[in-house]
Amino acid sequence: MCPYMIYGLTNSKGGVGKTTIAVHLAAWLAKKKRSVTFIDADPQNSASQWIRELGLPIRLELISEPEDIVQRVAKLAENADDVVIDGPAGLSSTTRAVMLRSDRVFLPCGPSILDLRAASKAVQLLREAQKARRGKPTGVLIPNKLQKRGRLSREMLGAAKKLGIDVLGGLSQRQSFADAAGQAKVVWQMGASALLASHEMQQLMKEMTRG
Repeated sequence: MCPYMIYGLTNSKGGVGKTTIAVHLAAWLAKKKRSVTFIDADPQNSASQWIRELGLPIRLELISEPEDIVQRVAKLAENADDVVIDGPAGLSSTTRAVMLRSDRVFLPCGPSILDLRAASKAVQLLREAQKARRGKPTGVLIPNKLQKRGRLSREMLGAAKKLGIDVLGGLSQRQSFADAAGQAKVVWQMGASALLASHEMQQLMKEMTRG
């Protein structure tokens, strides 16, 4: 992994696993003995309680105003190995601010063509941020809730590659991912019942933090 990194997770619609992946990323980095700051930039603040209940050494900040994100994230990054930002759903000025301050932006995407169309709008906003910053941030699509043998999932993966950004292996549709927040755990803390989910999530974390 790099000496430090600012990871932003955003999307143009809700319900695609953004917060679940963001919380797991912060927990993964903390497990690797990294100094982690988690910024909950989603006005719903659904990640905040989950982060608190994990009981891990993760600094939590609630920052939802775009001006505050632009001004404060760089300063917070000076005192952490890594910063994880859980952005809001939708293409708001806050989403743009997250992209303007992140080194890598991850776009979780559901398994349907409609989800992909919504993600393509986020990619357009990403391109604007890259133009403004002359290159950064890098953008990566994370397919989520995949049914590996489903025709729809295969079509979505094929179409995703046409967006012109990297596509990670993604996550399957598994109940353990949905149950993790309610249990105040991440999936590798949930025992044998979440073994497959744990393997998938940890593989995704390796891909997200590589390089």
